[in-house]
Amino acid sequence: MSHVKRRAESQRGPEPIRRTARGALKREKILDAAAKVIARRGYTGTTLSEIAEEVGSAGAGSLYHHFESREHLVEEVLRRGVQVAFEQSRRAIAALPAAAPPLERLNAAIRAQMLSVLVVSDYARATGRTTGQVPVEVWARVNADFRRYGRFYDRLIAAAMDAGEIDPKIDRSALRMLVIGAINWAPEWYRKDGTSSAEEIADLLVRFVTRGVAIRKPDR
Repeated sequence: MSHVKRRAESQRGPEPIRRTARGALKREKILDAAAKVIARRGYTGTTLSEIAEEVGSAGAGSLYHHFESREHLVEEVLRRGVQVAFEQSRRAIAALPAAAPPLERLNAAIRAQMLSVLVVSDYARATGRTTGQVPVEVWARVNADFRRYGRFYDRLIAAAMDAGEIDPKIDRSALRMLVIGAINWAPEWYRKDGTSSAEEIADLLVRFVTRGVAIRKPDR
């Protein structure tokens, strides 16, 4: 192989790699921008033009290069949001002592997910604000991810029931849906400048699940 040919191939070779890397970075930038906008406005209030504005220069043209439609972009944000919340919850449980009782493990998961949707992750917050708004076909594609997370909660609740820490007569499925629903709805009303911090709200939900909020008068 001649020196000229080797030089030409060495110059051509890396070029596709650089383009791929740039494309991946651009795609990530679009997803980050979409998560921020959706976290603020929900699915129904989000437009591609607003996402493009968040992306910055040449944003509008690159959106359709990387995503076929708004629905496909939102679908990816939803998947990532569930993944973030799932990872945060599992990490919180892993940080507990190995002998931590089941109810403490459930509480750790609840607290971690609440903080995820309120302050930790735009993706998790966007997922909370989008659940129930997306078209049926989008939900059908991401439903398996949500169901997997639901089964994770179901196992935590079942373990607490088996340990005698939660009343086993309670409808386990209903409790799971109430907890997850409360967390997903929180981004709709939470304000950083409100009277309660995200940590206080997370602790309040844990209190609801574990002890309730009624003041019990001592028996006479």
